[in-house]
Amino acid sequence: MSVTLGGLLRLVRFTVANPREGARAVLAMDLPMQARWLALIFTAVAAALVTFAGLTLLPRDVRQLIGDDLPSPIFSAALQVGLLAFSAGLIHRVGVWRGGRGTFPDAVLLVAWLQFILLCLEVLQLLAQLVLPPLADVLGVVGIVLFFWLLTHFVAELHGFTSTLAVLGGILLVIFGMAFVLAAVLMPFISG
Repeated sequence: MSVTLGGLLRLVRFTVANPREGARAVLAMDLPMQARWLALIFTAVAAALVTFAGLTLLPRDVRQLIGDDLPSPIFSAALQVGLLAFSAGLIHRVGVWRGGRGTFPDAVLLVAWLQFILLCLEVLQLLAQLVLPPLADVLGVVGIVLFFWLLTHFVAELHGFTSTLAVLGGILLVIFGMAFVLAAVLMPFISG
């Protein structure tokens, strides 16, 4: 596969239809660690810019509901890079803890690839927001389903797990656990 936009989009379609094989194809590229980090940073920055563009296109009354002050795209990009790197570390550590064989560099690459696929969908959602807003809402729901579908298969492939149902259960447990910890940490600041 060539590393052109067309080649990447073909691999996106292939990965959505065959997530484990798509993950294998991405890992088989055997990119150096620097390229993996650059891919992660690029997708985070691009996603932050697309999100910022989408927020600026919202009607003024809707923007006022979520707060008229839009977050800086630079802050959003930095936050997203941090969250993606943390996610890669979590995917690696939890998977190894559960008997997986995946490596952190491969987790970084698959998180970047997942983010790129979701970025493609986010661009479609942004275009739909301009042309047919109800379709943008449908694409938002599709994005949530696609996220869990791909993440489950990517983690299973990364670590060599056979049961995608068990992997999905593990992902949901980790998400709920992280939400509980975050709520416990933030509760004193919210109630005080």
